[in-house]
Amino acid sequence: MLAGLRTQFDVADDAEWQLIADRITKVSELRRATTAGAFGLRGGPRASASSNSEQAALRAAVTEKLPDAEIKARLERLREAHKQAEAKLDQAREDLRSVLTVRQEAIAVLAGLLQ
Repeated sequence: MLAGLRTQFDVADDAEWQLIADRITKVSELRRATTAGAFGLRGGPRASASSNSEQAALRAAVTEKLPDAEIKARLERLREAHKQAEAKLDQAREDLRSVLTVRQEAIAVLAGLLQ
C-alpha cells in the first residue's frame, strides 16, 4: 500500500517520504484498532490494551448475567476507552494532514486515511 501511495503522492525525496509513511502507518494502525474494537473483534497486538480489557470485562458481565448496574458501568468504561482511541486516531490524522500538500491530502481522503 505504501509504495502505491508514494507513487500517487509523487514524493521523490526519501526523507520526506519517511515522514509521510510513518504518519500513514500510525493512522492505519489506529484505524484498524479502532474499527476492530467497534465491531467487537480482536484488534491484535496493535489494539488498545485498555479497550481490549474493557471489552473482556463487559463480555464477562453479560455472560455471567451480572446486575444491570454493573453491566452499565462496564459499558460506560468501554465507551470511554473507544472515545480515547478515536481521539488518538483523530490526532494521528491531523499529524498526517499537516505534512501533506492539498493534492496529497485529497489522495489520502480517497484512500480512506483521512476524512
